[in-house]
Amino acid sequence: KHGINAEYGADRLQSVVAKRAPLLQNCILDYKTNTRPEVDASIPDEMATAAGFLVDADPALCAAIEKHCVNQQSEHLWTLFNVMMAVTLPLQSLDVNSVYRTNIEGHENNLHCVSTAVTWLSSCVYTNLVRAGVEKEPLQVILKERMREFVEKLSERMLKLQLEEDKELQKEIKQRDSLFVLLEKMVKDSSYITYDMLENNFPFTILRNSYRAVYENKKKKQQNKNENEI
Repeated sequence: KHGINAEYGADRLQSVVAKRAPLLQNCILDYKTNTRPEVDASIPDEMATAAGFLVDADPALCAAIEKHCVNQQSEHLWTLFNVMMAVTLPLQSLDVNSVYRTNIEGHENNLHCVSTAVTWLSSCVYTNLVRAGVEKEPLQVILKERMREFVEKLSERMLKLQLEEDKELQKEIKQRDSLFVLLEKMVKDSSYITYDMLENNFPFTILRNSYRAVYENKKKKQQNKNENEI
C-alpha cells in the first residue's frame, strides 16, 4: 500500500511543481538524468524526490535502513532476505485471497505490493552498501546481478507449482495463475529486471495462459452474477 500511495503522492507533487516552477523541475530532471553512474546519486535523488519524481533508491527509505547496511554481515542478511522472499512467495498460491482482480490490476490481499517492496528495498539496501564501501562494484552491476538471482530462484519455485504432481496439493493451489501474473509486475516495477531476464527463467507461454485464465475467470463471474440477477 505504501508503494501505491507513494506513487500517487509523487504524481500529485510532480503536477504541482510543474505548474508552479516548471523551469526548476526541468533543471532537476536534467541533472538527475545526466548524473554519471560513478557519481553518488544521493543528492540528485533527494532533489528529484522533492520535485515529485520517483527514483530507484528513495532517500527517506535509504536513511531509515542505513544502520542495517554497514558491513559484510549486513550484505549476507539482505541477500538471504531476497532468497526467503523468492522461496516463500509461491506459498501465497494456497491463499484464496491472492486472486488477481483485473478491474484494479492488483491482488485482493495486496500481494502485488510485494513486487514494489522487494524492488525498493533492494535498491536502497545496495545503495547504502555501496556508499558504506561494503560493495566495491558499481551499483548498477550489483543490483542487476542480485535481481537476476532473485528472478532465477522465484521462477524455479513458481515452475514447481506448474509441474506439481501431487493431486491433493493441486486441489489446494487456488491462485496459481494469479501468482504467475505477479512476475510481469516485477519487470515493470524494477529497472534491473528485464523481460529477457524473465523469459530466460520462466516460459512466456505460461504467463500468457495465466493472463487469459484470470480474465476468463472474471467473465465467468460476471456471467454468473447476471444470471442470478435474472
